[in-house]
Amino acid sequence: MTPREAESALTDDFSIIPDPHERMSAIVASCSGPGIPEAARQEVDLVPGCLSRVWLTAALDNGLLQLRWEADSPLVKGLAGLVCRVHQGCAPAEVASHETTILEALKLDRQVSPTRLNGLANVARRIRQLAAAL
Repeated sequence: MTPREAESALTDDFSIIPDPHERMSAIVASCSGPGIPEAARQEVDLVPGCLSRVWLTAALDNGLLQLRWEADSPLVKGLAGLVCRVHQGCAPAEVASHETTILEALKLDRQVSPTRLNGLANVARRIRQLAAAL
């Protein structure tokens, strides 16, 4: 699956929830991911420019990107997870050149503060950097 296909599928999945607060709750609940154990969180894995601390790691599995993420805030963890899920299991070259629009597609840019949107843009940027390095 490409990042565009994943983004489209996620948009379809969450757009069926008409209430924006319920949609946000569903995203946070389903996109939080497995996390990163506290003992494994390293300073080098922190995403710069995020108000809440966000850790992000990337590895390859059969040539496809595998991401793990954690955040201080459950809301941020779920939103960062949404951005990660757009790129999870995709080819690194495709991820490195993909600019996600998932937040706008789900109208989350209207619900989330500008500071948090900036942090999520930094998460997306860090994903592209990690993918390019792999």
